[in-house]
Amino acid sequence: MITLAAVHLGPIELASPEWLVVGVVAGAVSLLMARRSLSLAAGRSRWLTVAARLVVIALLAMTLAEPGLRDESDKLAVTAVLDMSRSVPTSKQAEAEAYVEQAAGIGRRSRLDLLGTVTAAREAYVQALPSPLTSEVEARTVPAADGTNLEEAVRMALAVRPGDAAYRLLLITDGNETQGSLLAAADRARAAGVPIDVLPQTYRYESEVILEAVDTPASARAGEIINARVTLRATRPVRGRLTLLVNDRPVRLGDGNDLGVEVSLSEGTNTLLVPLALELTGPQEFEAVFEPLEAGVDDVIADNNRATAITFYAGEATVLVLSDRPEDSANVVRALSAAGINVEEAEPRTGPASLVELSAYDAVVLCNTPAYSFSQTQIQNMVSYVEDGSGGLVMLGGPDSFGAGGWIGTEVEDILPVQLDPPQTRRMPRGALALIMHSVEMPEGRFYGERTAEAAVDALSRLDLVGIVEFSWSGGGSGVRWVHPMSPKGSGAEVRQSIKSLTFGDMQDMAPSVRVALDGLIAAEAGQKHAIIISDGDPSPPGRALLQRFVDNGITISTVGVFPHNGGPGSPDLLRLRVIAETTGGNFYAVTQSRQLATLPQIFIKEAQTVKRSLIWEGNPFAPTLTGMPSPPMRGISAVPKIEGYVVTTDRQDGLAVVSLRGPEDDPILAHWQRGLGRVVAYTSDLTTRWSPTWTGWPGFESFIAEHVRWAMRPSGNAEARTRIETDGDTSRVVVDLADADDGRINFASIIGRVAGPEGDTQELRLRQDGPGRYVASFRTDDPGSYVVAMRYDAPTQAGGRTEGAVQAAVTRPFSDEFRAIEDNAGLLRLVAERTGGRVLPTDPTQADIWQRTDLERPVAREPAVLLFAMITLALFLVDVAVRRVRLDLAVFKRLAARAAGKGGRDTGESVDSLRIARERARAKIDGEPGTSAASRKFEADPDAEAEPIELGAPETDRSAVSIKSTPEASTEPEEEGLSRLMRAKKRARDEMADDD
Repeated sequence: MITLAAVHLGPIELASPEWLVVGVVAGAVSLLMARRSLSLAAGRSRWLTVAARLVVIALLAMTLAEPGLRDESDKLAVTAVLDMSRSVPTSKQAEAEAYVEQAAGIGRRSRLDLLGTVTAAREAYVQALPSPLTSEVEARTVPAADGTNLEEAVRMALAVRPGDAAYRLLLITDGNETQGSLLAAADRARAAGVPIDVLPQTYRYESEVILEAVDTPASARAGEIINARVTLRATRPVRGRLTLLVNDRPVRLGDGNDLGVEVSLSEGTNTLLVPLALELTGPQEFEAVFEPLEAGVDDVIADNNRATAITFYAGEATVLVLSDRPEDSANVVRALSAAGINVEEAEPRTGPASLVELSAYDAVVLCNTPAYSFSQTQIQNMVSYVEDGSGGLVMLGGPDSFGAGGWIGTEVEDILPVQLDPPQTRRMPRGALALIMHSVEMPEGRFYGERTAEAAVDALSRLDLVGIVEFSWSGGGSGVRWVHPMSPKGSGAEVRQSIKSLTFGDMQDMAPSVRVALDGLIAAEAGQKHAIIISDGDPSPPGRALLQRFVDNGITISTVGVFPHNGGPGSPDLLRLRVIAETTGGNFYAVTQSRQLATLPQIFIKEAQTVKRSLIWEGNPFAPTLTGMPSPPMRGISAVPKIEGYVVTTDRQDGLAVVSLRGPEDDPILAHWQRGLGRVVAYTSDLTTRWSPTWTGWPGFESFIAEHVRWAMRPSGNAEARTRIETDGDTSRVVVDLADADDGRINFASIIGRVAGPEGDTQELRLRQDGPGRYVASFRTDDPGSYVVAMRYDAPTQAGGRTEGAVQAAVTRPFSDEFRAIEDNAGLLRLVAERTGGRVLPTDPTQADIWQRTDLERPVAREPAVLLFAMITLALFLVDVAVRRVRLDLAVFKRLAARAAGKGGRDTGESVDSLRIARERARAKIDGEPGTSAASRKFEADPDAEAEPIELGAPETDRSAVSIKSTPEASTEPEEEGLSRLMRAKKRARDEMADDD
């Protein structure tokens, strides 16, 4: 069947109008059939039957056509899209908000008008959904403003379109975009029938200087002279001072004592060359800064006056050793130095803070360092350093390392060649931790309350027990409750769900919560038991007797005081918490400033380690079993000295790690593997006299340490690798030239790499050869910041062997393209208005009719009416059947109607009385004749007598005028055949119907 478009019949819409054609055909066929099937009917009864049948057919066709009721809305919704990015001057942003409020003000707006707002920056944000209640326009929440994505803002405005209102958008922006395509969003709006009205925010910076870039070689040798190319763009001639910094330290330029140099810029692009010779090694960050010197020069955007670059200076391979205590790393440093490896020592908190700084080292060694000694950023950088930077990581054991040091649940656990949770089949003592959560009344209190609880839980192994207690006012009452009963952590999913349900109720007395936690810890089957209380300290403290029960049961309590109500660090509220910790042998922490909030998760991770002593195996000395041989780092080693302890771990399930040493219960002691571009070694025992007292006197001690560190270090290779990075817009291309010692090009090399972006994201690279010894690959550099590129190559040698090495480079996007705009892009906005059928609004808000409804698509509400039409069709079908099968006497209906109206009631009563009297007289006369009985008489009129009419209700007349003869004989008429009687009856019916007409 051919499908037609929907048809509107006034307020009725037919979704399948093709059924109307079928109905017309069916009606015509019905008329032809009616001429024959109703041939015995005549007059009005026939036409009534035909009409009923046609109405039924019409309604049936309407029902099949899927009718619906239409209602067009008179509402109009307008969503204002406001550009809040940094390219728009702040004064212009305030003017845009005032413009919308005045243009949509009372007097120009009806009760059916809805107003909404969306802001555009690096990300779009819905400030207010279209509503008749919206009267003020204010950007309450604006994400990062160092970018503009107008496409996302328009798409989001289209997404919040009300379904029951006509719609149009009001776009107020300078037209400059750094992400997306506004024209693509305009095409989407046009397809949806939504016009975009635009108000260009016009401006031009007349005295702007933009430091476009600082270009330095991607790599160089120490002492080599390089040229730093500084590119500046000026809107007019200007004088200023150029300063160059290396690793945040200014470099002396020229012959004078000034650290900077004066430069004169002409209008347009200016390029300056600054020669540099550095004896440093590793990655060096260069930063150029320009400052105008002329009075009256209004250099509005300060963010575009700085640019940075990074050069990797090749030097001697260096290993960084990190430890909290010198005694934990002394033996390692001595062994590496004796092996001729350059070593630097540092504490975790003073170690490299950025990925660029960390990339200066070929390997990092952690000596019994816990996770809470590092910031979250340092942990993330360490992972990226290995996976993306081809660096090496060696983790050595001790009571504060591996799982016992809180590394469970961290990103570093994922790159270790062993799993830190003990195997489920391993029977060993476990710890129990109770968290007592009080009201966290501080900035973002709920967020940090949940984060601290999650940090403590994540630091536990799956076998450890954990419970959470808090005071709650919810549920129609108040009291202490187990948010999460004391139970094994397992996967941690259930306890994390419980943390989400915390209400952080403000209890008045600590004793009930502390008592509940104590009962749970006493009942727990665990070797080490600990409780942590986080509170502002204002509830009443638990009594001495209750705290003594903790001491008697060997349970410690650590307290964390956050933002007390009474005073600062010397607050009596904090003193209460300190007493609790000191009485039970726990630790006390005070967090009284906003800058200390970031340390809360580290505090809880550290305290969670109190119950992790169960992960430490200590006992009689044993000699680890050598397995997984041959192993490159273990070449030449056939046996190792005995050890007295280690941190329990388990094998990786994927089987990619190589385990070289195992303990008495098959626990891994030494393992290594390749992770990303880097390599990782894990040794779960220590290298001190605590667990390895005989190792320092072992002849193979230095070789054991040096070979494992060398295996993990970034390979230097025998090839000469020159690297450079070329940037074009949001894309950069890395070029690597490989040559041997005789400057012969190395072909057919395999080079893979990874790019670590400024936001922690990574990109994989696989370089392809496009010339003799030349390899290239491209990657995205959309966001401002430093992109560190690390590559490993594997190439054939002339001798028939192979060589491998590592190459590093970096590129920096100094600032977002948002800060390169010095004038508006009004032309783009006019094109958007033209393409979508919108308007370019006047700058006077009183002249801007933003509520104009002309040529807008009015939304239609549709309600199905198929059931209604089906019920009407069924009812009329029954009427049609009744008309054709049942004879209706119209005279009877008229008399019934008259009787219902109360007419003729008296005449009817009198007629009935007269008829009764006549009947009684006739019966009396019949009863008086001899030889007859009432049961055997047949009454019939005398054919010879002249019949006189008996008038009902008239005076009594002579009954002799009527002859009534009774005979017992049967009728002498011949019996008629049934068919003949039927034909005569049908004829009489036709005659009667004709008489009625």
